[in-house]
Amino acid sequence: MSFKKTLLKNIVTLGGFNYASQIATFLSSIVLSRLLFPDEYGFVALITVFTGFVTIFADAGLSFAIIRSDYGSTYHKGMNNLSFYIGVALFLIVLILAYPIAYFYDNLNLILPTMVMATTFIIGAFTIVPMAILSKKLEFSAVGRIRLIANLVSILFMILLAWLGFSYWSLIIPQLVLHFLQYAMSEYKVRTRFRFYKFRYTKVAYRKTKSLITNLSGFNLINYWARNADNLIIGKYYGNYDLGIYNRAYKMLYLALNLISGLFGTVLYPSLKKFKSEGGDVNSEFNNILGIISILNFPIGAVLILIPEAFVRILWGESWLQVAELLPFFGLLIFFQTLLSTTGHIYILIEKEKVFMQMGVISAILMVISIVIGAFYSIKMIAVCYTVGFMIVVVPYYLYYGFYKTFRFHPKQLVKFWIPKILIGIGILCTVILGQRYLTYGLVILFGIHLAWFQRKDFSNLRMLVMQRVKSQNHTKTKIDPPYYDGSE
Repeated sequence: MSFKKTLLKNIVTLGGFNYASQIATFLSSIVLSRLLFPDEYGFVALITVFTGFVTIFADAGLSFAIIRSDYGSTYHKGMNNLSFYIGVALFLIVLILAYPIAYFYDNLNLILPTMVMATTFIIGAFTIVPMAILSKKLEFSAVGRIRLIANLVSILFMILLAWLGFSYWSLIIPQLVLHFLQYAMSEYKVRTRFRFYKFRYTKVAYRKTKSLITNLSGFNLINYWARNADNLIIGKYYGNYDLGIYNRAYKMLYLALNLISGLFGTVLYPSLKKFKSEGGDVNSEFNNILGIISILNFPIGAVLILIPEAFVRILWGESWLQVAELLPFFGLLIFFQTLLSTTGHIYILIEKEKVFMQMGVISAILMVISIVIGAFYSIKMIAVCYTVGFMIVVVPYYLYYGFYKTFRFHPKQLVKFWIPKILIGIGILCTVILGQRYLTYGLVILFGIHLAWFQRKDFSNLRMLVMQRVKSQNHTKTKIDPPYYDGSE
């Protein structure tokens, strides 16, 4: 089976679980938006601005290191210990930050919830190694099943707590349940059997991973504040309600990144690693994957751009209607951020993580400047400036220094794939800002026609594999393709 077909088959396998999980999360937001208010969402978002920052150091490239290396169980034991020590350190850091965070927002009620959320770092530390091992073995069915079950249980628990009147606690406590279930199921599957080994195991594991951890953590650190400077500024200067509104709109971008980039990233890196070791043309296959991603992200972005008011009224109700004026900008970002967010896997694959970090620093500075400019006016202007900065500056920057200079893509390949999308995307941005609704409709339709024509082969391959996957569900387990059947029920 060709690389593309194998990759797409794995994506469809994992995607079935991931899409079910994200759809459940999305549907739960419809219920929770009628049980909780923007203030309560905003309250939790005040904390997650900082705990989310600490989270970027939780994995710190450990998963990539396990997948990229050819070391065995001894290395995994050392990495497991290293992951635990990192988790404990992050737990203590968040405990220490609990009061400063509350002081920053002038809200002492934040202290206890912050301390409770800190425990997720210890629980989550045990999950990193077993999940990475499953990905390395290309057991994506198991990975998807674990994530789906843990997510469904935490969602049901969240709705129950909200219905019982636990307010913002209903968004915090289920996170502990989610991490614990992921650990329990992944450990049952992999049997890493955590124990404290001699510290030299951990030191050796760190030495062999130091470069990747340092550069990837550096990039994640910078990139995080580029993505969350808006939340920090809104929470500090606008308040809980406005942050709740903005955060709900931003969650649609985050949902798309999870649905598409998160899914492809999980499968793409270990698959390309194996493909590269066999002498395959990584650039050609990566470009094909970007074409498939552009097909998948179009319906999500188009809905947010074309019918934001109806979308909000139907799903979340009138109290969230202010979200609608922000959604078109995040819908447009979905078209492009889901594509660029997968490039990190290629930098790591070709061992250019230092370049990845350096590019992240520059793009982050540009994005923060855009956000600060918008913050002088309104939360809508933050979304406008964020989108303008990304479309006009960051995308061309990544194309030149990333795709052309580092990945060595052929100029004709870049022009054919990217230029029509960028030009139409800038046109959509201008019409949304100017309020030219009919021109926006026309350009979005033109974008769809462009994708349907230029990515028609990729669309055909994806549709064929999805149909094959659906048909395979009707067969008995003895007819399941052995390389992708993990033996569990």
